[in-house]
Amino acid sequence: MFSLEKESDIPEGLPPDFLAPLEILLSKQGAVTAKDGGKFLHSFYNPLREAEQAAVSAKNSLKDTECHGCAFFSAGLGYTAISYAKHYPEDTIIIIESDPRYFFTALSLVDWSDIFSHKSCIIALGAGIDFVIPLIENTSGLKHTAISENLAQSAHSADYYSALHLLIERNKRKIELNESTLEKFSKLWIRNSCRNLHYLSELDGISVFKDKCPADVPCVVLAAGPTLQEVLPYLDKIKKHAVLICVDTALRAVLKTKVEPDFIVLTDPQYYAYRHIAGLSSPSSILITESAAYPAVFRFNCRKIILISSLFPIGKYIESITGSKGELVAGGSVSTTAWETARFIGAKKIFCAGLDLGFPEFQTHIKGSSFEENIHTFSNRLNTAEVLGSKILFGADIQQAEAYDGTKILTDTKMKMFAWWFESKQEEYKNSVKSYSLSSKSLRIPGFETKTLQEFLEQCEKSKIKEHFLKETKKHSQNSVSKDYYQAVENLKAGLKQLDKIIKSGIETAENGLKSQTPQKSLFELKNIDFQIKNSEFSEILSLVYPTEKILNRLLKTLPPVTDEIKSSLLKSRTVYQELADGIKFYQKYL
Repeated sequence: MFSLEKESDIPEGLPPDFLAPLEILLSKQGAVTAKDGGKFLHSFYNPLREAEQAAVSAKNSLKDTECHGCAFFSAGLGYTAISYAKHYPEDTIIIIESDPRYFFTALSLVDWSDIFSHKSCIIALGAGIDFVIPLIENTSGLKHTAISENLAQSAHSADYYSALHLLIERNKRKIELNESTLEKFSKLWIRNSCRNLHYLSELDGISVFKDKCPADVPCVVLAAGPTLQEVLPYLDKIKKHAVLICVDTALRAVLKTKVEPDFIVLTDPQYYAYRHIAGLSSPSSILITESAAYPAVFRFNCRKIILISSLFPIGKYIESITGSKGELVAGGSVSTTAWETARFIGAKKIFCAGLDLGFPEFQTHIKGSSFEENIHTFSNRLNTAEVLGSKILFGADIQQAEAYDGTKILTDTKMKMFAWWFESKQEEYKNSVKSYSLSSKSLRIPGFETKTLQEFLEQCEKSKIKEHFLKETKKHSQNSVSKDYYQAVENLKAGLKQLDKIIKSGIETAENGLKSQTPQKSLFELKNIDFQIKNSEFSEILSLVYPTEKILNRLLKTLPPVTDEIKSSLLKSRTVYQELADGIKFYQKYL
């Protein structure tokens, strides 16, 4: 038995600081094994056979999708990673080791030649978890990467790997949510974007307010959570002390107090989002929206409408020629956009009211919000408002979490994901922005502090400074469509027409290959067509009509099965091209 806790046992050429405090032993089979904290990192009998089984198990762990690689959360002495490299030479191998000493110790004891000669291998030593996620996503992809972890091997940094697991799961859910959203709403986004395209030239962008908010004027974000009720009676006083930024879902309840917010945020393209402001009027407010919003949003009676940079490809293309409106970091919720608006305009302090991200005292939304009114509208004798509300409260994935005051609050995975977004952004901008909750009953967001309403109102009034800031943008007002806009639209039409021609040639090539006795030639020609599509200036426009993995699998299941591997690839290509051709036709209809 050897022990690296003794200097005499240190492998030649390595200083003690480079090695982990492992107890090194020979296994029954003769290979080196080790203990860390009294626990075996590998089998004491046959670590090589154990590693082979673990490698196969990791490869098969992704049930609903193809596995393109494996991330090893610490690798022990490296046996499982080495076995994976031998068995799956085409996969990407990612070794994530929080403590480099364990990696160097493994190198000193086991031959890693198979790892270093592998076609695609990445080793991340002492990397922050925020670095690891994009590393995996940009190589083999989060959805297509298996995770291999032996708890004994990762015990030396259990918190690190636990946080990494949590972050990966959050990002996987986010990807799945984005794919489901794309599948459901892509045509709506295209239709709205095309109908509202001219506003990208006619309206100002939020960039006219960038960093213009006076340093001593805070912003208050009014979200639609139940605790907004606590501040509604004091909104007239709050408005004298801060810039009010109201989300669309809370506007109806806010206007009932006879107070008009300074900014209203509505960025969801769906019709139901427009319903939150339908029939309302706020003449002194500035509406912040997106060019893909439901068209009726642009008829809202307000002081001014300004745009954020489009989140969608067609708007992004037009802005690349006419100029950016001001890019806000998307967080998937109107509340995240409202907080990001406050940060973008330069607020040093952001106070949040109604940002509950849960159900405090078993309430779902602020009384008087459009959401609550809709529940009453659609309720009936058998499905009362109470029944509909309880379905939300006790639906799937409901879980308990901690509020700011230490009590338990009901929440769900989606809202915890939003909480993580706020946490990450507050951490990112901690040197320039401080965030507060005006309620202690809301879901606790790490990095946020709490302030009572009384403490907030003790600040000096900022009415005059604030009004000067809001009026500053009048000189930037636009009211005509620019020549650049017309040129951009014509370029877009011509580009889509050219892409349509290339894609239709792809369909024809794939069909010829399916009929041919030598389909390899068609497969080679399709690679050239794929290259033309990917390198087109307008390829990004097609992202909204490109079939998701789920849609593509569903379409392929409706077709006759093909056993030949090359013809199977041709069939898949033809299906993708047909979806793209239909998508271009949809674009052309609304352009």
